[in-house]
Amino acid sequence: MKLFLTIFLSILVTTSLWSQDIMIKDFNGEITTSYQKSNTKIFKIQNFSNSKKSIKIKQNIDKIQGGSTFTICYNNECSTNREPLILNIPANSISNDLKVTLNGGLSYLNTIAYVEFIDLEVDNIVKKEISLKVTEEKTKDIFYEKGGITVNSFFPNPAIKNAIMEYSINPYETEAKITIQNVLGSIVSSYDLSPDENKLNISTENLNPGVYFYTLFIKDEGLATRKLIVKK
Repeated sequence: MKLFLTIFLSILVTTSLWSQDIMIKDFNGEITTSYQKSNTKIFKIQNFSNSKKSIKIKQNIDKIQGGSTFTICYNNECSTNREPLILNIPANSISNDLKVTLNGGLSYLNTIAYVEFIDLEVDNIVKKEISLKVTEEKTKDIFYEKGGITVNSFFPNPAIKNAIMEYSINPYETEAKITIQNVLGSIVSSYDLSPDENKLNISTENLNPGVYFYTLFIKDEGLATRKLIVKK
């Protein structure tokens, strides 16, 4: 009887230790954004054990209704519901930043995503849920505003197929344009902003994935610059 009790207590203690080998730090249970906006939060995984840990991160959804997307990224690699992330954490250490991002689409969203953190060394699973919300209010992100000129930022951003910019220009101002530059500073495209129009719709399908910068020029003077991310 004493032997059985000793074995039982040993198993119980070992199981308890397994559950405390890793801790998910700062993983918030909710992330909210608005139409065509992105919100990113940072969390880490701590390894309390005396050995290296390989952690697999699985999620049940990535692409959501209305064009919204949900991703978890680590060192420039991102998970999907088909391709989990695997990261290695040295003994008694904390991982680098992991980023959980909700990109808002074109419609209201309120759903729950489930994320599993699987300790491959002991086949132990920590399961978390996170509430994903895209608000109904579509906010205007003003890129530049002065006098009779109002220019909003490109959306969606990141862009996959196209990016749209809404603007309003004084009819007497005819020398307004937007240039797109790569990270080396080379101009890859340029678009005139006609006072007779109020929307610029550019295709990003011919651009390589990566970071670009767009600049508003008025009479050849660069007045504002922002980042545009292109994905495939």
